[in-house]
Amino acid sequence: MGVGRRQVAIAVTVILVAVVYVFITGISDTMVYYYNVSEVSERRAELVGNALRVHGQVVPGSIEKDPTGLVHKFLIEEGGLTVPVIYRDIVPDTFEDRADAVVEGSFDAAGTFQATFLMAKCPSKYEAETDYAQFREAGVVAPAQSRQPAKILTR
Repeated sequence: MGVGRRQVAIAVTVILVAVVYVFITGISDTMVYYYNVSEVSERRAELVGNALRVHGQVVPGSIEKDPTGLVHKFLIEEGGLTVPVIYRDIVPDTFEDRADAVVEGSFDAAGTFQATFLMAKCPSKYEAETDYAQFREAGVVAPAQSRQPAKILTR
């Protein structure tokens, strides 16, 4: 192997090692563990300062906000266990009592979850309709009952 090829091989190796190092450290710095309330409620002390995502349901009546509307204190729960949360930003429109919430942030020394991000899904208010009688009367057959395409009604 010539001197030129050896230098190219060394340069390529150094570049590959550098890329792998940046990739690995970048992933570990941005990795956030996902837990349910039941998994973190008893482990708050050991999780202090760690970046986490915690999923639970907003406890009815627990939402408190300051006069500016930017600091929200609430509880999320699962299976009778609760975690206190403080979120300092505007909440999504779907944030309300009983909403499924995912908060991202970390526990402080007092055991309160300091959220930097909040996602909320409103509780389902709709049930799937199981009575297809009105469709059968109109001549529309549910796909599970027929292999033919459903009829499209036009006026």
